[in-house]
Amino acid sequence: MSDLLLLSGGIDSVAIAAWKRPAICLTIDYGQRSAIAEIRASRQVCKELNLRHELLVACISELGTGDMSERDASLHSDHSEFWPFRNQYLITLGAMAAIKYGCDRVLIGTVITDKRHMDGSHEFITSLSQTLALQEGGIRLDAPAASMTSAELVHQSRISDGILGWSHSCHTSEFACGRCRGCLKHSEVMTELGWPR
Repeated sequence: MSDLLLLSGGIDSVAIAAWKRPAICLTIDYGQRSAIAEIRASRQVCKELNLRHELLVACISELGTGDMSERDASLHSDHSEFWPFRNQYLITLGAMAAIKYGCDRVLIGTVITDKRHMDGSHEFITSLSQTLALQEGGIRLDAPAASMTSAELVHQSRISDGILGWSHSCHTSEFACGRCRGCLKHSEVMTELGWPR
Protein backbone atom coordinates (compact mmCIF):
# COMPACT_ATOMS: atom_id res chain seq x y z
CA MET A 1 0.00 0.00 0.00
CA SER A 2 1.28 3.44 -0.95
CA ASP A 3 0.21 6.47 1.09
CA LEU A 4 -0.15 10.17 0.39
CA LEU A 5 -0.23 12.38 3.50
CA LEU A 6 -1.92 15.75 3.59
CA LEU A 7 0.86 17.65 5.35
CA SER A 8 -0.12 21.04 6.73
CA GLY A 9 3.07 21.47 8.73
CA GLY A 10 1.15 21.39 12.04
CA ILE A 11 2.04 19.13 14.97
CA ASP A 12 -0.37 16.35 14.05
CA SER A 13 0.46 15.97 10.36
CA VAL A 14 4.19 16.32 11.07
CA ALA A 15 3.99 13.52 13.64
CA ILE A 16 2.04 11.35 11.16
CA ALA A 17 4.81 11.95 8.59
CA ALA A 18 7.43 10.71 11.05
CA TRP A 19 5.29 7.75 12.15
CA LYS A 20 3.86 6.48 8.84
CA ARG A 21 6.61 7.60 6.42
CA PRO A 22 4.27 8.09 3.43
CA ALA A 23 5.40 7.87 -0.18
CA ILE A 24 4.24 11.45 -0.81
CA CYS A 25 3.65 14.38 1.55
CA LEU A 26 1.34 16.92 -0.09
CA THR A 27 0.99 20.47 1.17
CA ILE A 28 -1.89 22.49 -0.28
CA ASP A 29 -1.91 26.26 -0.58
CA TYR A 30 -5.64 26.92 -0.74
CA GLY A 31 -5.35 30.62 0.06
CA GLN A 32 -5.03 30.32 3.84
CA ARG A 33 -3.29 33.19 5.63
CA SER A 34 -0.49 30.99 6.98
CA ALA A 35 0.28 29.21 3.69
CA ILE A 36 3.87 30.46 3.42
CA ALA A 37 4.76 29.18 6.90
CA GLU A 38 2.95 25.88 6.37
CA ILE A 39 4.86 25.29 3.14
CA ARG A 40 8.19 26.21 4.75
CA ALA A 41 7.56 23.92 7.75
CA SER A 42 6.41 21.03 5.57
CA ARG A 43 9.40 21.29 3.23
CA GLN A 44 11.85 21.34 6.12
CA VAL A 45 10.19 18.41 7.89
CA CYS A 46 10.28 16.34 4.69
CA LYS A 47 13.93 17.25 4.17
CA GLU A 48 14.76 16.15 7.74
CA LEU A 49 12.77 12.92 7.38
CA ASN A 50 13.98 12.24 3.82
CA LEU A 51 10.41 12.15 2.51
CA ARG A 52 9.14 13.34 -0.87
CA HIS A 53 7.30 16.65 -0.64
CA GLU A 54 4.92 18.04 -3.23
CA LEU A 55 3.09 21.37 -3.27
CA LEU A 56 -0.31 22.03 -4.84
CA VAL A 57 -1.78 25.52 -5.24
CA ALA A 58 -5.58 25.44 -5.46
CA CYS A 59 -6.83 28.74 -4.08
CA ILE A 60 -10.33 29.05 -2.64
CA SER A 61 -9.70 32.13 -0.51
CA GLU A 62 -12.89 33.77 -1.81
CA LEU A 63 -14.90 31.00 -0.14
CA GLY A 64 -13.07 30.97 3.18
CA THR A 65 -14.17 32.12 6.60
CA GLY A 66 -12.64 32.28 10.04
CA ASP A 67 -9.15 32.92 11.33
CA MET A 68 -7.48 31.41 8.28
CA SER A 69 -9.21 33.81 5.89
CA GLU A 70 -10.00 37.03 7.80
CA ARG A 71 -13.75 36.59 7.21
CA ASP A 72 -16.15 36.14 10.10
CA ALA A 73 -17.11 32.52 10.75
CA SER A 74 -19.60 33.18 13.54
CA LEU A 75 -22.71 32.98 11.31
CA HIS A 76 -22.11 29.26 10.80
CA SER A 77 -19.96 28.04 13.68
CA ASP A 78 -18.89 28.71 17.23
CA HIS A 79 -15.32 27.88 16.21
CA SER A 80 -13.19 30.80 15.04
CA GLU A 81 -11.24 28.57 12.62
CA PHE A 82 -14.34 27.35 10.73
CA TRP A 83 -13.88 27.31 6.93
CA PRO A 84 -16.83 25.58 5.21
CA PHE A 85 -16.04 22.22 3.63
CA ARG A 86 -12.29 22.89 3.88
CA ASN A 87 -11.28 19.38 4.94
CA GLN A 88 -13.60 17.79 2.40
CA TYR A 89 -12.03 19.94 -0.31
CA LEU A 90 -8.47 19.19 0.80
CA ILE A 91 -9.15 15.45 1.04
CA THR A 92 -10.69 15.48 -2.43
CA LEU A 93 -7.59 17.21 -3.82
CA GLY A 94 -5.46 14.71 -1.90
CA ALA A 95 -7.35 11.82 -3.52
CA MET A 96 -6.87 13.35 -6.96
CA ALA A 97 -3.14 13.74 -6.27
CA ALA A 98 -3.00 10.16 -4.92
CA ILE A 99 -4.18 8.92 -8.31
CA LYS A 100 -1.62 11.11 -10.08
CA TYR A 101 1.24 9.79 -7.92
CA GLY A 102 0.10 6.15 -7.87
CA CYS A 103 -0.93 6.08 -4.21
CA ASP A 104 -4.01 4.22 -3.01
CA ARG A 105 -4.59 5.82 0.38
CA VAL A 106 -4.82 9.39 1.70
CA LEU A 107 -3.73 9.97 5.29
CA ILE A 108 -4.95 12.90 7.37
CA GLY A 109 -3.74 14.17 10.73
CA THR A 110 -7.07 14.10 12.56
CA VAL A 111 -6.80 13.52 16.32
CA ILE A 112 -9.47 12.82 18.93
CA THR A 113 -9.98 16.49 19.87
CA ASP A 114 -10.88 17.29 16.24
CA LYS A 115 -14.24 15.57 16.65
CA ARG A 116 -15.58 18.89 17.99
CA HIS A 117 -15.89 19.66 14.27
CA MET A 118 -18.10 17.41 12.15
CA ASP A 119 -15.27 16.94 9.65
CA GLY A 120 -13.12 15.53 12.46
CA SER A 121 -15.69 12.92 13.44
CA HIS A 122 -15.55 9.17 12.87
CA GLU A 123 -18.76 9.44 10.83
CA PHE A 124 -17.26 12.01 8.47
CA ILE A 125 -14.03 10.07 7.96
CA THR A 126 -15.87 6.78 7.37
CA SER A 127 -18.41 8.34 5.04
CA LEU A 128 -15.85 10.21 2.95
CA SER A 129 -13.63 7.13 2.75
CA GLN A 130 -16.59 5.14 1.44
CA THR A 131 -17.38 7.87 -1.09
CA LEU A 132 -13.79 7.93 -2.38
CA ALA A 133 -13.65 4.11 -2.56
CA LEU A 134 -16.83 4.03 -4.69
CA GLN A 135 -15.19 6.09 -7.42
CA GLU A 136 -12.65 5.18 -10.05
CA GLY A 137 -9.27 4.75 -8.44
CA GLY A 138 -10.72 3.22 -5.27
CA ILE A 139 -8.79 5.64 -3.04
CA ARG A 140 -9.11 5.06 0.70
CA LEU A 141 -9.02 7.65 3.46
CA ASP A 142 -7.38 6.94 6.81
CA ALA A 143 -6.91 8.99 9.97
CA PRO A 144 -4.43 6.79 11.87
CA ALA A 145 -4.42 9.01 14.98
CA ALA A 146 -8.18 9.65 15.20
CA SER A 147 -8.40 7.92 18.59
CA MET A 148 -5.29 9.63 20.03
CA THR A 149 -4.55 13.00 21.56
CA SER A 150 -1.85 15.07 19.88
CA ALA A 151 0.58 14.27 22.69
CA GLU A 152 -0.13 10.54 22.34
CA LEU A 153 0.46 10.82 18.60
CA VAL A 154 3.80 12.57 19.13
CA HIS A 155 4.88 9.79 21.52
CA GLN A 156 3.71 7.12 19.06
CA SER A 157 5.59 8.75 16.19
CA ARG A 158 8.92 8.92 18.07
CA ILE A 159 9.60 12.19 16.27
CA SER A 160 12.64 14.11 17.50
CA ASP A 161 12.23 17.46 19.24
CA GLY A 162 14.31 19.04 16.50
CA ILE A 163 11.96 17.95 13.74
CA LEU A 164 8.80 18.65 15.75
CA GLY A 165 10.17 22.12 16.40
CA TRP A 166 9.71 22.93 12.71
CA SER A 167 5.92 22.51 12.97
CA HIS A 168 3.74 25.57 12.41
CA SER A 169 0.23 25.73 13.86
CA CYS A 170 -0.73 29.41 13.68
CA HIS A 171 -3.93 30.04 11.71
CA THR A 172 -3.39 33.74 11.11
CA SER A 173 0.22 34.48 10.32
CA GLU A 174 3.57 33.44 8.92
CA PHE A 175 4.85 33.64 12.50
CA ALA A 176 3.05 32.38 15.61
CA CYS A 177 0.57 34.99 16.85
CA GLY A 178 0.19 33.23 20.22
CA ARG A 179 -3.57 33.93 20.33
CA CYS A 180 -5.38 31.90 17.68
CA ARG A 181 -6.78 28.42 18.30
CA GLY A 182 -3.85 26.85 16.42
CA CYS A 183 -1.25 28.61 18.57
CA LEU A 184 -3.12 27.81 21.78
CA LYS A 185 -3.31 24.12 20.84
CA HIS A 186 0.40 24.11 19.95
CA SER A 187 1.26 25.60 23.34
CA GLU A 188 -1.00 23.14 25.21
CA VAL A 189 0.49 20.13 23.43
CA MET A 190 4.08 21.28 23.95
CA THR A 191 3.37 21.87 27.66
CA GLU A 192 1.84 18.38 27.95
CA LEU A 193 4.93 16.93 26.29
CA GLY A 194 7.19 18.84 28.69
CA TRP A 195 8.82 20.57 25.75
CA PRO A 196 11.50 21.71 25.41
CA ARG A 197 12.98 18.59 26.97
